[in-house]
Amino acid sequence: MAEELFGPRDYSYTILGIEFVADGPRIWYPGNRKHIIIQLDPSAAMDMSRACYQMAHETIHLLAPSGGQNANNFEEGVACYFAAYYMAKKLNKPNWQPTLPSYKRALELVTPLLNKDIYCVRRIRGLQPSLPKISSEEISTEFPDLTSEEVDFLIKKFNRT
Repeated sequence: MAEELFGPRDYSYTILGIEFVADGPRIWYPGNRKHIIIQLDPSAAMDMSRACYQMAHETIHLLAPSGGQNANNFEEGVACYFAAYYMAKKLNKPNWQPTLPSYKRALELVTPLLNKDIYCVRRIRGLQPSLPKISSEEISTEFPDLTSEEVDFLIKKFNRT
């Protein structure tokens, strides 16, 4: 579903599997060999809805793996959007949202953009497949109504707080 909406994933990375760790959810790149392990929070091991929400979020980071480079606010906003979208469309559970303020802010800014045209990310990834590497010019061109402050926020490295 993520590839259909947002463009193909980079298949040069091998997804090794999923594990549950205390500091998850996140993507881990063991051994610097283009391998990926999806790490979910231990609470997801006993809660299928939580596991699906976390996995849907991490799926966006699998589209164009960064090799460990931090995501920007745009990528995290898209990941939060897709996780909620997945929960609503596939599991009929529409009330899943992030709890941390940094995720909420990123989601708040990308939601109207994706609600207007969910394929906008696909177009951006056609120019720059790696969301952490998108430029302010690429964001401004796709979303001309955003203020310069909003553009700057979206390309800024995400700070999980």
